Amino acid sequence: MGILHQKLYQSEHLAFIEMKNYFKNLCENILDSYNETERIAVDIDMKEVELDVDTAVPVGLIVNELITNSLKYAFPDSKKGEIKLSLENVDNDHLSLTISDNGVGKGLETKAKGTGFGTQLVGLLARQIDGKLEEKNENGMVISINFKRQKAA
Repeated sequence: MGILHQKLYQSEHLAFIEMKNYFKNLCENILDSYNETERIAVDIDMKEVELDVDTAVPVGLIVNELITNSLKYAFPDSKKGEIKLSLENVDNDHLSLTISDNGVGKGLETKAKGTGFGTQLVGLLARQIDGKLEEKNENGMVISINFKRQKAA
């Protein structure tokens, strides 16, 4: 939330946040706080995209939760890995947020680790932005949320 506030303060437009730079700062802070800057690489593959503040906040919280989950569960036994993050225009009205990792994935028969609060939070935040959440086990985890772009009032 502090990074969002800083981006708004530095911006010419108080209603929009440029997300690529925001994601870069957010991921650097998360990796640093988990002391994982050497072991885990984050690839942010996207063009510059501006979101309104009311959408940027839940999207930022979703990214924070999913990156944190990857760090906690995807790379056991000090294995190195990569997390990919993108936010792309699907068409003029829709965007797709994708976070993937090349970790161990999530086994169907494996009991979920943690309390499950993070998964519930991501689901609630996806609904808040009218997003459709998809989860795939593909050489690690791939989570995509497609949502409608909010138009400026």
